[in-house]
Amino acid sequence: MIKNIFFLLFFYVNASSASVIMLGTRVIFSSGVQEKTVQFTNTDPNPYIVEIKLTGEDEHVSTANPFIVVPPVFRIDQHQGQSIRIISTNVTETLPRDRESVFYMNFIQIPAVKSTDRSQNQLIITVKNRVKIFYRPEALAGRQSDAYKSLQFSLTNGKIRVVNPTGFYLSISRARFVNGKQTVPLANTVMLAPFSSTEWLVSGSIVSLRGGKILITQANDYGAYVENERNL
Repeated sequence: MIKNIFFLLFFYVNASSASVIMLGTRVIFSSGVQEKTVQFTNTDPNPYIVEIKLTGEDEHVSTANPFIVVPPVFRIDQHQGQSIRIISTNVTETLPRDRESVFYMNFIQIPAVKSTDRSQNQLIITVKNRVKIFYRPEALAGRQSDAYKSLQFSLTNGKIRVVNPTGFYLSISRARFVNGKQTVPLANTVMLAPFSSTEWLVSGSIVSLRGGKILITQANDYGAYVENERNL
């Protein structure tokens, strides 16, 4: 008896490294919206099988997810597109109404195996990507794009304490402190949760925040990164 052996290697990559890409970098679900359509495109000359799984932040921990995806598995041919539907369920009624909730769409692209190759042992490299799904309740006041204006900053023992008093998640790709000719990097690729705080270790010499400003580059609802300025 001949047994075929398939070795699977999983890699997390950013969207620019994947062959199957999603239009957009995040999905925003406002309360009352029943479903969203998401478009995938295969930029590779080879077909793929795509498997989608919706999870919380830790994909290995089982959590109640308020969304389902249709279809969860599909084939996408070379240079073709495929649409999926993300459907809201009754579970959204149990989510907090004063803040956003975040979930993750994990999708794996697996090279389609030719029927002529199925009798051979193969090493199959799969690519895995994650996209955030934000649920935004109706009672949440203000706009996500203005949330940075409410951030609170204080300097203590060589650390800048950052408080997010809003109900929005802030996805920050870069933060810098600027005072005259002095520029001090503060953070890269962080997500501030609603009503949370964090500390940024100061790599340079900052005696006071007074008179300075903090430049924050953050993602908006469309996935574009915009630099905003906060005078202190």
